[in-house]
Amino acid sequence: MTSPTRPVRILLVDEEETLTHVVRLALELEGWEVATVHSAAEALADRSRPDIVLLDMMLPDGLGTDVVAAMRAAGSRAVVIFVTGRTEHEQRAAAYAAGADGYLTKPFSLEEVVDHLQVAVRRLGLAPSNRVAGDLILDVDAGMAWRAGEMLPLTSLEFELLRELVERGAAKPTTSELVRAVTARGIRIPLEFVTRMLARIRAAVNGVGQPLLVGDDAGWRLG
Repeated sequence: MTSPTRPVRILLVDEEETLTHVVRLALELEGWEVATVHSAAEALADRSRPDIVLLDMMLPDGLGTDVVAAMRAAGSRAVVIFVTGRTEHEQRAAAYAAGADGYLTKPFSLEEVVDHLQVAVRRLGLAPSNRVAGDLILDVDAGMAWRAGEMLPLTSLEFELLRELVERGAAKPTTSELVRAVTARGIRIPLEFVTRMLARIRAAVNGVGQPLLVGDDAGWRLG
């Protein structure tokens, strides 16, 4: 199990220098590293390897949709969120078709932008409350889990069992040990449901990609 060890890297692409300055200050207050560029050419030439890109639709030398399409063609897996004054359905559809992950329209509040990014940061496994095992990401504060970017449909009790497994790393606890550990944190799980819950957790985790969670009542492990 690992936890985030570096700040989030964000690339802000907008020709309005006053806007980028204000947004950059707000994002840096969150502890994130922010680079700013003002054109499509600069965005595509950037080598900061951002985790998240905030991208305007209308740039002085091209469209934001062309930028994100080129990024995806080059293999970029950054979360791309459009921040634009274009509110038409066609523009929104074009953004998602090109490979965007989100779409915010101007005018917006800085709190709205930060809240939107916080969701992306948690999903990327870069929030302080994240626990990471391979491509499995848990957010302890939010009680949410993702694998390969896909949210896992877990109940709150199932999440706590999975959290215990992730935090134990290479150990192979039995079902009884998992229940005792979760109970010690003040979480009560009906014993008659534990086996069924663990089977559901295994199905959810292994339903995305190669099997990651294996085991039975004699012992469970990730990896």
